[in-house]
Amino acid sequence: MIANTRPILQTFRGLRLLLCTVRTSAVGSRMEGTVSGAEAKLDTGTEAEENHSEGHEDTAAMSSTDTPSNSNDVTTSGKFNKRHHDTKEPRSYRWKKAKLQSKPGGDPDWERPTAKKRKVACLLAYSGVGYMGMQRNQGFKTIEEDLLAAFYKAGAIPKDHMDCMQKMHFQRCARTDKGVSAAGQIVSLKMYMIEDAVQKINDCLAESIRLIGIKRTTNGFDSKNACDARTYMYVLPTYSFAPTKEETEQDFRATDDVMEKVNDVLSAYKGTHNFHNFTSGKKFKDPSAKRYIIESKCLDTFVRDDIEWTVISIKGQSFMIHQIRKMIGMMLAIVRGLAPRSMLERAWQEGKCDIPKAPGLGLVLDKVHFDHYNRKYGGDGLHEALEWDEHQETVEKFKEQYIYPTIIKAEKEDRVMQHWLSTLPLHRYEGLSEEETLTDNLTVTQLQDGEAQQTAEVDTAEDSSAETGDEPAKDEPSSSNEDTMQRAVDT
Repeated sequence: MIANTRPILQTFRGLRLLLCTVRTSAVGSRMEGTVSGAEAKLDTGTEAEENHSEGHEDTAAMSSTDTPSNSNDVTTSGKFNKRHHDTKEPRSYRWKKAKLQSKPGGDPDWERPTAKKRKVACLLAYSGVGYMGMQRNQGFKTIEEDLLAAFYKAGAIPKDHMDCMQKMHFQRCARTDKGVSAAGQIVSLKMYMIEDAVQKINDCLAESIRLIGIKRTTNGFDSKNACDARTYMYVLPTYSFAPTKEETEQDFRATDDVMEKVNDVLSAYKGTHNFHNFTSGKKFKDPSAKRYIIESKCLDTFVRDDIEWTVISIKGQSFMIHQIRKMIGMMLAIVRGLAPRSMLERAWQEGKCDIPKAPGLGLVLDKVHFDHYNRKYGGDGLHEALEWDEHQETVEKFKEQYIYPTIIKAEKEDRVMQHWLSTLPLHRYEGLSEEETLTDNLTVTQLQDGEAQQTAEVDTAEDSSAETGDEPAKDEPSSSNEDTMQRAVDT
């Protein structure tokens, strides 16, 4: 029985071997056909590429990276890489194309940047004398106009960014008025991180404008919105504190009692108050009229050119147009005995008051503060805290070299403060009726109708842009009303 089944088993083994052989042959034929098809498609793609290159011999000078290669640009399925056929040409290709199309021996109208663009904060110091303020104003000489031109010449920004500041997300921390200086202004923008950026930009700036330092920030950093507080200082001669009955002389020296009285009045500004009487165009019920003053004090005195000077420091979250100058004006009126101490409480209540505005010559933006930003990002290991302590010596040197001498020279030659002090007795220092409207420092009855109307229009236009930081640049000199008042005194 076993002998009879042996041929049957051998027959089954033969059939199984035959099936395996047939299956192996079929798979091999299929793989051979697939490879042949891929080679055919590869040959077709190569021929199409060669035909394409023959029709564009004028672009053969381009880099080999702009022409697809077999290894990178053709896959096993015979398709080209999409990145070489995008409708938007790479920046490097456009630069090379502009280079070839330029005149012989010339360069294209823009250079290919070699540095990456990053968001930064820039520390500035400048003297405002001869400038119509910080903010760019078409047709007028401003700090921003010279600053952006220097950034462009140094290669930190392209020309189209200079013409359209929104492209580089430019923002200043605080606006300064005509003639107002700054020792710690901060601007934020996106710029190319070129080597020796501070030195190259300063080489393109006037000596009265200096870029002190640059620090990397977060991409969403905005110098105006991220600022928690601003510190201003007001430089003035101490003879401004002399009582009205005494003749104002340049050899006046303030006593300890006088300085104590000054600090007593300044301390009353601390806290949250309604400063609607210390600006233009604000109503008592307007919530934006309430401002928070963190610090207000008078610093030590010093003597320059036989005149004793002092500095008043005021730190607050934000300031409205003319607010600081009117705070100084009210303080001087009280110290000189022209207004009672209770006038401060009256000015914070509903109703208009006649408050004098001190000259803008001595006003300086001293420092801006980013406490919240520093707490959140200063210690994350990626960004620096915006403290600038390492540049404090440079800032103080700039003050001594450009800011203080300019103020002192102008006061000695033009006697700006002395002329303004002579107008203080003309103010009423009391509440005004509904018919009387304040126009800077004068009522309508003290000005000609046309001049008063023109000044009121200027104040209304400025107030709309003065909410967030400080006093914006103006088209007209800020001392026009003081000159009018002085003419009234002379007559």
